[in-house]
Amino acid sequence: MAEQFVGQEMLISQNGSLYYWDRQAKSSSAEVDYLAVIDGRIHPVEVKSGAAGSLRSLHLFLNSYPECAGALVFSDRPYVDLPGQRITFLPIYSAFAATRGEGSPATRHRIEGC
Repeated sequence: MAEQFVGQEMLISQNGSLYYWDRQAKSSSAEVDYLAVIDGRIHPVEVKSGAAGSLRSLHLFLNSYPECAGALVFSDRPYVDLPGQRITFLPIYSAFAATRGEGSPATRHRIEGC
């Protein structure tokens, strides 16, 4: 339900556009729940309803696209900013305010760069 809630909030905050990232590699797939366009920059977004886990796909995205802005992780954890990892943890209820920005056709479902 947490992912659904964040998706609905982002659909409004991103002006009706909702994007994700996935990588299909031989014997290794990865996905990021959503991509948010904020101030012209792409931010990967993950939603965790329980324990944060390893965030392996999120780290892969950040390493693959170092020019992208930092990641947002919505969870039941309080606010924590980890600038060294380029990740900010935010409470789920802040999804709309944190992702308010402009959606862009340049980020259609699969991205080539940020």
